[in-house]
Amino acid sequence: MATSNVQKIQYRSLNEAIHDDVSQPDFDPRILEFDSISDSGSANSVSSAPSLRPLHLSAVYTDSPSKPLPSYSLHSALLGKQPLANGFEKPYWRDILLHIALCLVSYPILLAVTLVARNKSIFWTRFIVGVGCGLVGLGLGYSLLTLAKSHLEAATWATVIHQSHFDDSPGVRLKDLAATTENSTSAWTALRLLWNRTMHPATAQRSRQDYDQRPWSLFIAFFLLLVLVAGTLPFILGRLINIDSNLIHQRERYEEISIKGDNSDTDIARASQLKPTFEDFALTWTMAPFSTHGGLPPVVSFSWGSDTIYFSETIMSQLLPNGSGFGTFDTETTDPSLNLSPSVNFDNGPEEVFPGSVLRFSKWGIRIRCAKLPDPDVNLVTMSNNGMSYLFTPRAVLASLFSSFGVDYPESSMVPFDIAKVVQPGDAISAALNMSDIALGAAFYNNGVGHSFFSRPVSMGADGKGWISIEEVLVRLNTSYTPNGTFARKSNQSTPDAQGNPTWIGYDAAICVELFEPWIVEVYNSTTGLPSTLRIVEPGNVVRSQDTPEIQEKLIGLPLSVTDPDVHQQLNSSKLADVYESAHGNSVNQIVKDNGRDAHYVPSPTVVSYTEGEGPLGYMELSAPYFARARGLADASNILPYFSGTGDILARQYQDLVLSSTSINPLLMGIYLGLIFLLGLLAGFFVPRLPLNVPHRGFEVYSWIAAFHADELMEIDDMSGIEKNLELHEIEQRVGDVRFRYIDTNMRKESKF
Repeated sequence: MATSNVQKIQYRSLNEAIHDDVSQPDFDPRILEFDSISDSGSANSVSSAPSLRPLHLSAVYTDSPSKPLPSYSLHSALLGKQPLANGFEKPYWRDILLHIALCLVSYPILLAVTLVARNKSIFWTRFIVGVGCGLVGLGLGYSLLTLAKSHLEAATWATVIHQSHFDDSPGVRLKDLAATTENSTSAWTALRLLWNRTMHPATAQRSRQDYDQRPWSLFIAFFLLLVLVAGTLPFILGRLINIDSNLIHQRERYEEISIKGDNSDTDIARASQLKPTFEDFALTWTMAPFSTHGGLPPVVSFSWGSDTIYFSETIMSQLLPNGSGFGTFDTETTDPSLNLSPSVNFDNGPEEVFPGSVLRFSKWGIRIRCAKLPDPDVNLVTMSNNGMSYLFTPRAVLASLFSSFGVDYPESSMVPFDIAKVVQPGDAISAALNMSDIALGAAFYNNGVGHSFFSRPVSMGADGKGWISIEEVLVRLNTSYTPNGTFARKSNQSTPDAQGNPTWIGYDAAICVELFEPWIVEVYNSTTGLPSTLRIVEPGNVVRSQDTPEIQEKLIGLPLSVTDPDVHQQLNSSKLADVYESAHGNSVNQIVKDNGRDAHYVPSPTVVSYTEGEGPLGYMELSAPYFARARGLADASNILPYFSGTGDILARQYQDLVLSSTSINPLLMGIYLGLIFLLGLLAGFFVPRLPLNVPHRGFEVYSWIAAFHADELMEIDDMSGIEKNLELHEIEQRVGDVRFRYIDTNMRKESKF
């Protein structure tokens, strides 16, 4: 039923309807309604169109509408809720919220990964960091690509629409459309599309300026940026986690090896031959010339309880299979001609550096305590009638020193003192001297030497536990060289100096007890430096496991007693008496050689070190602790190195572990995750709408149903020839060149289809 006062107008697009709205004051947007598919009486209906075809807008003008039209917002119905701009699709909030959540949890997850990966081998640390960064990168990359694919889909459909409106050669070939839409997250697909838009004239700005002026190539470039960022996420995240390697000493797994830490029978025989040489005071012989004395191993000391323990440092030659220590008593090695320093050859480029190891073995060490000579007026004779000086050591002093070590007072010192064996006939001693209280006596020649020594062995190591000796020192110095010196006694007669001023000889003395004992130590054997002693494990000569509730030591491989039974399992002093005497004589002679002159009792650096002073005229007062320190250092340097020759001894080797430490670079990681967050928001909120306000189309099944079943895409060429059960390549060959065209409302009116 027709009405004469109704005029029906067909709009080509929403843009034209909106233009009509703003240009005609009488236009009422409520009269916009969907054209009925069953309106066969319409003058603009297309009788040949299928029963299902795209909906298009129509406007009906009536003088008096029979009923009020529904009221709704045209903008809300067609554009959806886009909070930022009308030219973009409404956001997919689910994808955006997922991206925000992934960005927020990424940093805590990566932080947890670094904590799990710490203190493991480099392989497992890299594996854990790689897996963690890969999973986080996979999640963020998936989120970015999910948001980015809408940009590629929009650009693809915009290209189809642009080519469909091109008059010279409208439409797009099916195989080109298939190639462009086969993967919505592929950079190659985007590059093909960008190339097609660059080469096809229909996509040029001048060809579409009447209905679409948006920079679609820019959206494709933005998609490529998102693909690049998503693809490099695991790699970049892995680079923002720092992995460092650390060498860690461990005490759980060990091997038993042999080192040169004892004297062989050959070494002992050579030491026996040298013994008479060191007993000859006229020779004052030393094993090494003084010019090369600096090549001896350095002395190291550690505190153990209230004592200081002195050791000679282990040298590299002791740790080599065919090496040796200084205790060979051969002139080829006792002068420091051993190769003590590691050598690195860079002739062939950098060399690989291997981890070191901790060695645990038994080693000889020194404890020494001293006391000043009490009552010097009685126990010290400065100058006798025969030109001798005498020292008498009370038993009480020795008993106190032995007691401080927890060692029993030796029975040999309980024997009544025989003064006739010490004092020369005609020499007088103090009448106050009580022979029953004296344990030792020593006589010293008037030889002009500033410091003189007397040693008496208490134990020569027959019990296998080491050596004990009593050491006495007599200091005699000319007071003209000690302006700040304090002495226990001075000479009775003065001696004029070069200017004729009277000077005296000052006297002082100290008594020491020195113990040579075996200790279990740990030495670090570095592959790039010299060995260094780390710590004392315990006193003793047998290497034991130091098990704790947290650490249980475990032997790797066979014990050395099985593989090499000739290796000494522990230190034993029972056969080393001659070694001790020769080395002890060497040490005393080295100290005595450090004199200003052999006359006039001139001070030397060694004598000054017995006091708190320093410098040529810095002698102050003989100090028992300072002398103990000086003597301990001297004996550790000149005696202990010779207890290690060519004899093999057991050592436990604890190989270092190469473990890793991991950390996140917080600043760079925060910036990078913030960039990912921002890119995701840009991709989610700014998906461009298709030209001519065409609804959003993608590459999923529903979009293709709408395209072909609703005649949005219609073939221009004949598409016959497709049959059932054809292979895909056959279908491509038959219809790949068929051209399709996107049909909007206006184009539909003129289409022959």
